[in-house]
Amino acid sequence: MTPNPAAPAKSSARQVSFAIVKALVSCALLYVLFQTYDIEAALKRVAGVEPRAFLVAAALLVASMVLAAWRWRIIVGALDGNLPAKMAFSLVWIGLFFNQALPSNLGGDAVRIWMFYRQDGVLKRAIGSVLLDRGTALVGLAVLVMLTFPLAAQFIEDTTILAVLAFLVAAIFIGLLVLVWLDRLMVLFVRLLPVRFYHSITSFAEDSRIVLAPGRYGLHVLGLSIGNQVLMVLIMFALARGLSIEVGLLTLLVLIPPVILASLLPISFAGWGVREGAMIAMLGTVDVAPENALVLSVAFGFLTLIFSLPGALIWFLSDNRKPVANNSEKAGS
Repeated sequence: MTPNPAAPAKSSARQVSFAIVKALVSCALLYVLFQTYDIEAALKRVAGVEPRAFLVAAALLVASMVLAAWRWRIIVGALDGNLPAKMAFSLVWIGLFFNQALPSNLGGDAVRIWMFYRQDGVLKRAIGSVLLDRGTALVGLAVLVMLTFPLAAQFIEDTTILAVLAFLVAAIFIGLLVLVWLDRLMVLFVRLLPVRFYHSITSFAEDSRIVLAPGRYGLHVLGLSIGNQVLMVLIMFALARGLSIEVGLLTLLVLIPPVILASLLPISFAGWGVREGAMIAMLGTVDVAPENALVLSVAFGFLTLIFSLPGALIWFLSDNRKPVANNSEKAGS
C-alpha cells in the first residue's frame, strides 16, 4: 500500500484546529466572565495575596507532585518496570508545565510517555502506565466526589447540579468497569479488528486489572489519588485565607472536587474559563460572592502556571537527543 504523504499534514492541521478551538473557548469564557466582573480589581487582589499563604499553597502543590510521582512509580512497578524516584518527579514536573503550555490537559501526558519511553525502551509500558496514572487520578477524584455527595446535597439546592455530578461520577465508574473488562468485550469484535490492535487492547485491559484490582497495588494507587485531590482542596483553602475569602475547609472539600472535574473537560486551554465558571457556580451555592470565587480560581491558575515553569527548565536541561533505551522487551511490545 502506497503511503499517503498528505495524511500527516491532515493530522497536523486537525490538531492545530482543535488547539485553536480550545483557545477560543477559553478566551470566550474568560471574556464573558471578565465583562461581568471587574477584572482589574480581581487581578489586584490576586497580586496582593498574603505571601505566607501563597508559599503554603506552593508547598502543597509540590507535595501533590510528589504523590503523583509516587503513584506513577507504583503503576510502573506493577507493570514490571522501574521508574526511579528522581526521574518520576522530574517527568511529573515536566508534564505539569506542558499541561499549562499546550492546549490540552493531556499534552503533558504525551510528553511524559515519550520521555519515559526513551529511558525505558518499552513503548507499551510507557503508554499504559501514563494512561493508567491519568485514569486512577480521575477515579480518585470520582471517589472523593461520591464520599462527599451527602454533604453536597445539603449545600447545593440546585438539583440539576447534583444530577450532573451524579452522572459524571457514574460515568467514570462505568468507564472503569469497561476498561478493566475491555478484552472480554472486544472478543465480540475480534474478527472485525486488526490483530495488532486487538492484542494491544487485550494487553492494556490485563494491565488495568493488575493495577486497579484491590490488593497489592490498587488500594495504594487509589489512596494516593484521593490524597492528591485532598491536597488540591488544601491549596484552595490556603489561597482563600491569603485572599481573605471566608469559606470553610469542609465546604471546599465538598465543592472543589467538582470544579476540578469540570476543568478536566478537554474543551478549553489548560482548564481556563471552564474552571472559573465552575468555581463561581459551585461556591455560589454557599453564598460566596462571584467576585471572590473568580479571584480564588484565577489565583489557583496563576499559582499552577508559575510553579510549572521549573518543569520547562528541567525539560530544557534534559538530554532530549538521547536515543531510545535498548530494551530486550522492546521488540515484543
